[in-house]
Amino acid sequence: MVKHDYINIKIKILEEYFDLSMAVFQDYDFCGIEEGIDELTVTFDIAEFEKLDTDDILNSLNELGIESEIISIEKISDKNWNEEWERHVQPVIVSEKIVITPTHHASEFNNEIKIIIDPKMSFGTGHHTTTRLMCKLMENLVMPGSDWIDVGTGTGVLAILASKLGAKSIYAFDNNEWSIENAVENIEKNNVKSNISLELADIDSSNLYDTNGIAANIFLNLAVPSLEKFKKSIEKHDGDLLISGIMIYDEKILLKEAEKHNLKLINKLTEDEWAAFHFKIGDKND
Repeated sequence: MVKHDYINIKIKILEEYFDLSMAVFQDYDFCGIEEGIDELTVTFDIAEFEKLDTDDILNSLNELGIESEIISIEKISDKNWNEEWERHVQPVIVSEKIVITPTHHASEFNNEIKIIIDPKMSFGTGHHTTTRLMCKLMENLVMPGSDWIDVGTGTGVLAILASKLGAKSIYAFDNNEWSIENAVENIEKNNVKSNISLELADIDSSNLYDTNGIAANIFLNLAVPSLEKFKKSIEKHDGDLLISGIMIYDEKILLKEAEKHNLKLINKLTEDEWAAFHFKIGDKND
């Protein structure tokens, strides 16, 4: 069997720019991306790496306004990538009721709600704390027959959860084509495609209809300018706005901006350095 060597390039990038940085990396033929705290590890076959100019990558990131720095470049020996993938992608226990699991662990669980998610390698191997926090909020807020919007759907996990919790219809969108492809695959695996509508779109171009709830697992730089649009979407039905993807040290910024839009904090969950928030529109006299 032919052996291959690989190169890991570890790049310092703020987590809020991970999604945007994919616009650069998708132009390269890489094997995988693993997300860390304010860093991305991009793996290339050594033959592909030899064609690269790492300065070109940094310059492309800089053109998008993303500050970046090469932390390390490491050669690694041939691996069984399927084994590596399965080792990294492990089940996430959200609660007694909900578990998120890759296909290769699905038979191990009998939770009432079992969500099968097989992320594409391009999206990294880490299960985000922000997703787990959002799922915990949704567990008590998604009512049977309700309508929900999943902002920045990624793997589709939140849209799938909303469906399994009894939502009547879910509109899910993402601005990354690979996310949409992965979400389609995962929605089909969970047999919930009949009530989930997927669209390739960003927040500005998306049509946020009147809804009972919005689940937005996005970074602060996207959440703050979108608050008014989110508010208008939940206003008619006195709906719920859930926002995660916010680092604890940015909490005051989000809460201050939410107050300007008369969005009242109902609940907050935290884990490690992350926080998730539940807002409703406040009384007119607030």
